[in-house]
Amino acid sequence: MVAGRSRQRWQWLRALSLVAATVCAARTAAADDSEVVVVGQRRATGQGFAAEEVREIPGALSDPLRAIEPLPGVTPALSGVPYFFVRGAPPSNVGYYFDGMRLPALFHALGGPSVVHPGLVESVELFAGPYPIEYGRQAGGIVVARSTEPASQARGEISLRATDSSALIDAPLSEATTVTLSGRYSYANPILQLFAPEMSVEYQDYQARVTQRISRQTRVSVLAFGAHDSLTRRDDDGKERTTYGIDFHRVVLRLEQVSGRSSWRVQALGGWDHSLARDGSVSVEDTLTETRADWQYVATRELTLRSGASFGADRYGLGLSAVDDPNAARDYAERFPARTETSIGAYLACDVRLGGVTFTPGVRSDIYASRGEHALGVDPRLSAEYRLNRHVSVRSAIGVAHQPPSSSIPSPGLNPTLAGGLQRAVQHSYAVRMRLPAQVSLDVGVFQSALFNLTDSIGETRARENDPSITETTRSLGWSRGLELLLKRSLTRDLGGFLSYTLSQSKRAVGRLEQPSAYDRRHVLSAALGYHWGAGISSGVRGSFYTGIPADVAYAEAARNPPRTTPYFRLDFRTEKRWEWGERYHLSVVFEVVNTTLNREVLRKSCDAYDCREQRIGPITIPNLGIEAAF
Repeated sequence: MVAGRSRQRWQWLRALSLVAATVCAARTAAADDSEVVVVGQRRATGQGFAAEEVREIPGALSDPLRAIEPLPGVTPALSGVPYFFVRGAPPSNVGYYFDGMRLPALFHALGGPSVVHPGLVESVELFAGPYPIEYGRQAGGIVVARSTEPASQARGEISLRATDSSALIDAPLSEATTVTLSGRYSYANPILQLFAPEMSVEYQDYQARVTQRISRQTRVSVLAFGAHDSLTRRDDDGKERTTYGIDFHRVVLRLEQVSGRSSWRVQALGGWDHSLARDGSVSVEDTLTETRADWQYVATRELTLRSGASFGADRYGLGLSAVDDPNAARDYAERFPARTETSIGAYLACDVRLGGVTFTPGVRSDIYASRGEHALGVDPRLSAEYRLNRHVSVRSAIGVAHQPPSSSIPSPGLNPTLAGGLQRAVQHSYAVRMRLPAQVSLDVGVFQSALFNLTDSIGETRARENDPSITETTRSLGWSRGLELLLKRSLTRDLGGFLSYTLSQSKRAVGRLEQPSAYDRRHVLSAALGYHWGAGISSGVRGSFYTGIPADVAYAEAARNPPRTTPYFRLDFRTEKRWEWGERYHLSVVFEVVNTTLNREVLRKSCDAYDCREQRIGPITIPNLGIEAAF
């Protein structure tokens, strides 16, 4: 029945996309070329926080990418661990982009800081789905981080914390040339080994950017960034084994131009990824290249046309020399073989403004090729925004999204083959956005998503417990629905905060077995309050609450409505003393604790015919005492 409804939606959306393309072309042909319109960077509106707000969020550790955790629609797999389900989609189906480039990893090991320096991030937005047509190849939502513009005068930041240090310098060398350098280095082992003496961790990252303005309308830039992570464990026999190890590097050359009605951007990217799996005995490499072009044309004040295309190639290598188990080696060789994969994508969309209504129809197509196999994804989407008055608007969106097969946990280079076909999602949502008195905003929305041919070994964990025929490579059907609410007043004000709430249901069906997703949490609530006391002193507190996940049960009949683990609650605290000299210089001392209440979380619950047993973890508590300086 669900598949039948999906086919009807697909046919309707495909017809709608063809009509939309015809309307766009017709309106472009009829445009008045004598009208002068200023072209700027198009900014689709998602949910998120500006960089200056992120610093004030308790528990975010001043990290912009950590600020997505309290947003509605985001369900944590485990408190403090940076893997999220977004509207029922598993972590590997959620994409993270930095200036249009996919980040192969988001955070450092052990839920550490993000792999991009906070001072290089201007804003972070979550598009829970359907997301803007410019982005593709994700069957869930996406997180978009945008970089700061090159500085017109020198600026810098330095942060010294108990676990790591970071620095950034952004300086113009001339009127046309700007250089940005930033990075982070960790020394977290002494603190880590207080709680886990057998563990060792190290992580670093770097970013370097050179921007050259060729003319008033044209500039060229080179951006290089990368990261290294290693988490090792010393076993009883004295040997060290790698639990988590990744390296990735990216270099991108970009040419941008804004001229009159049109703007365009062309970029070429090269990169190298390396991951270790199975206690370090399996090594996976990915050497990748990608070229991409995006174009925007403002035909009239009522019509904007956008299009783009990309081509990418990934060359994967697999190392199994250290694997002792022949069956395990064969399994990895089948799932992650050495190969070359290529992909070609293109999109077309337009923004049509009619009075107080803005329609954005679009269509995207991606073709994948690997080892003689081919897969095609066609993704029509339509969104609309209705402005009822200055303070109230209604937004709706519907669309299809495709994604290649993915691993359970995002890891650079660790991608399965095209065997089994693409994953597919049909998503739609409706929301009301209101501007209330006292600079308060309120967003209330509902959503529904259907996920087909899903590779989600995490969400299917409970299914494998009840049916031995279900393996990590078994595809599943998933669907989710829910209600989201976000009430917010900027934390940069004297008194600010937010209330975020998600009521949702997420299910998986494998064969004839249907049950809740392994990380289905019905209620997720996050609330924060911050206050500036004067004299440079500010403090804030944030509470997070979510209900439990389904338990493992002994009988398949009970899997449809299993008991739940104990709900979880944590309290985060942040306080800061800030000294300022003039408008540019400041020094801050920041004390922050994630999970101040030292609460333990239930990792798993197993039930048989007699009783239930809960396995707890933690407390996962992250203290942070640091000194931050900037000019």
